[in-house]
Amino acid sequence: MSTTASDLYLSRRDAYADFLSATDEESSVCWRKADGQYPNPEAATAAQDAAYAVTRDAYNRILVEPVGPHKEAQALVEQIRLLGRASKEEQDWLNLKKAREVFVDSARACLKETLEA
Repeated sequence: MSTTASDLYLSRRDAYADFLSATDEESSVCWRKADGQYPNPEAATAAQDAAYAVTRDAYNRILVEPVGPHKEAQALVEQIRLLGRASKEEQDWLNLKKAREVFVDSARACLKETLEA
C-alpha cells in the first residue's frame, strides 16, 4: 500500500467514523427528546439543532468525494430525521439500525477497495 493510499484510507476511515458518531449522537438526542428528558421544548430544540449541525458537517465530508457510501449515508440521515419528528411510540429504531448496518457494510467495502488500490 502506497503512502497516498494509506493516507486516503485513514482519511476515509476517519470521515466514516465521525459520521457514525454524529448519527449515533443525533439519534440519542431524538430519543431523549421523545422521552421528555429535556427540561423544556427550547432545550430539546437546541440539542437537536446542535446534533443536526454535527451530523450535517460529517455527512458533507462524505458527500464531497465522488466515491463511497453516499446513498447509504443519506438513507441513515433520513431515518434520523424521521426519529426527530416522531413520538416515542412512533420512533422506528429497527429501520434506523438497519440503515446504520447498511452504511457500515458499504463503508467497509469502500475502505477495502481503498487498501487494494
